[in-house]
Amino acid sequence: MEAFISLFLLCFTTLTCCLKFSHHPTGGKIQEGFEIELTCFLTGDILQKQLSWEKNRSKLSEGETILETSGLDEKRIDVDIKQTTGAYSYTISISSVVYKDSGSYACVVFQNGEQVLTSDYAIVTVFQLPSPEYPICTRISRPVITEEEITFKCEGETINPPIDLSWSIGGSKLEISDESYVDSERTFATFSLTASPNNNNAVYVCSLTTPANSSIVRSCSIGPLNVWYKPNVTIQHAGISLSGREAIFICQADANPPVVDFTWLFDPPLNIERYVIDDIGQVMRILRVTLDENGLIVKCIAKNTVGQVTSHVIMEVIGSKEDDKPKTNAIESVNEKQAEKKSISLSVLLAVVSVLVLVIVFAIIVPVYYFCICSKKEDTVVIAQPEVYFEPQDRLTLPLPNKRNSVLWRRSFGAQVPTDRDIDAMYLEIQSEHYIFTPDSRGNTLPY
Repeated sequence: MEAFISLFLLCFTTLTCCLKFSHHPTGGKIQEGFEIELTCFLTGDILQKQLSWEKNRSKLSEGETILETSGLDEKRIDVDIKQTTGAYSYTISISSVVYKDSGSYACVVFQNGEQVLTSDYAIVTVFQLPSPEYPICTRISRPVITEEEITFKCEGETINPPIDLSWSIGGSKLEISDESYVDSERTFATFSLTASPNNNNAVYVCSLTTPANSSIVRSCSIGPLNVWYKPNVTIQHAGISLSGREAIFICQADANPPVVDFTWLFDPPLNIERYVIDDIGQVMRILRVTLDENGLIVKCIAKNTVGQVTSHVIMEVIGSKEDDKPKTNAIESVNEKQAEKKSISLSVLLAVVSVLVLVIVFAIIVPVYYFCICSKKEDTVVIAQPEVYFEPQDRLTLPLPNKRNSVLWRRSFGAQVPTDRDIDAMYLEIQSEHYIFTPDSRGNTLPY
């Protein structure tokens, strides 16, 4: 018996001494969704079933078989053993890693159920990515009354590595003193402020980033805020009013919700017939300002559902040029108006008479003149003068003494030939002589 035990111990010692790791698995940091592969190399002879992978000192596999007690999804895990002469490579591959795959992995050799050889531990760190639905901003849908304190809240996941949540407005990051807090599942970023009219329509943005992947930048927003506040009232007017002229006052009010009522007051009170207010109530006109109204206090009250605000101005009235003119009594004024009416009537009468005269001229004289001109043009016949014309003329003359038996026949004609179109034509008389034998001629000149 003692010999058997000695032999077993000798064989076990020999086997253990012959096995060793020539390469240990190495871990690292990996982002969720990627694949990780761990490999160890051994030298020596060993049965494949004696090789296993451990995670956090819990057995994952035996040889190439994934144990059901490992809690791993066999679809994502693959174990492979490759054998060469006196050496083994033992590999575990995990596809689409998740955060729970983080841990320490080691390659282990078992002999008769006992762990006889262990590789160095490989630390695997899986970086988580925030879920697509984050960040989530808590909405503020109701109206906020001015001077009310409101809190903005942005929510993300508690993951490894931790996410970063920050607030900004109009692209500028807010430096806020409120502390964010983290629990086992969620990370929150909050800040508070006291609402004012300046916050109306403001939009606050919460941005999420993660060191696991710098390209991931997501955001959510709160707003635009609906801040209700009392009217901010100002009265616009010319500043100085001239007596006898109209004065206009405009009540401008910035309010949320809008102003529902405008009211005008005067100190001392002003007769209602002296001023006119438009349908909205925002514009008021004093029809005819007098010097007595210098120093009049004009007030405008603007009211909305939050409250009402009053603004006032003091009128300054100065005299106009009309005030320097001497005043006339009522009778002189009436006489002047009647004289003015008479002069206007006379002017109108003269204008009517002038128009009638023009109508008569154009209706009678012009057509007659036109008819006469046309008639003359119809009676006059213009015959074009030729540039060259002929005027033949024949006559007989007395016979010459030495030619008793003949009569001289002369033919003459004129030719008008222009030398230049801009100069009067020249007249030229040309004649030719012909003797005709006439034995019984009496020597008288006879027309042809």
